[in-house]
Amino acid sequence: MEFIPNEQLKLLIQIQEKDSQIIEIVEKQKSLPDILASLRVNLDRDQGSLAAANTDYDNGTKERRSLEGLLKDTEDKIRKLKGRIPEIKTNKEYQALLKEIAVAEQEKSDIEEKIIILLEKLDNLKAIRTDKERIVADEEKKFQQEKGKIEKDFQQLSESLTELESQKSMIGSQIDPKLMAEYTRLIATRRGLAVVLVKNEHCHGCHIRIPPQIFTEIRKNDKIICCLSCQRVLYWKPD
Repeated sequence: MEFIPNEQLKLLIQIQEKDSQIIEIVEKQKSLPDILASLRVNLDRDQGSLAAANTDYDNGTKERRSLEGLLKDTEDKIRKLKGRIPEIKTNKEYQALLKEIAVAEQEKSDIEEKIIILLEKLDNLKAIRTDKERIVADEEKKFQQEKGKIEKDFQQLSESLTELESQKSMIGSQIDPKLMAEYTRLIATRRGLAVVLVKNEHCHGCHIRIPPQIFTEIRKNDKIICCLSCQRVLYWKPD
């Protein structure tokens, strides 16, 4: 920065550059958990969908077992009814027994039809569950990959932050304590921007026009001059 003859001003510009980089890194670090959380939402949604598919399939399986048990009971009932035929003495009893057997046979037929329909439903539910499992596996893989990348990025940003803090400390140790205290105050009260360029005769911090006489002095970059409006330290850079 040959255009800055004032050493303290040059140091202020340098420490502002470090602070701007630090602020940028901190903001990036803050955004990483949100990115991970959005990916987690997708995974949670798909896992919830899979859980629902598993529940539907399990309920269908329970219903099938219930129907199969009912079918067995009905078959046992029919077998017992038919076993009574040799014991029949009258035609009236015989006709009554045949009617009872017919009713039981119809019950058996109805149950078998329900089982066939349910087996088709279970095939569909199984296919849906398999598809959901694939989606969850893909989303889980994507989530873990992105999580690893984010954790790596966070670590790299932390290392860069440590290095920048060290460089900032070294620069700050060379700045006049009173000037450094004012810089620190401005950083805290001016949204992280304490040292700014003057462009087109305007403060690049608050955009207020600089009076011509003061602008002439700022162009020399040979002393500390602050904006009359926002108090930020001003400097000029040749095009």
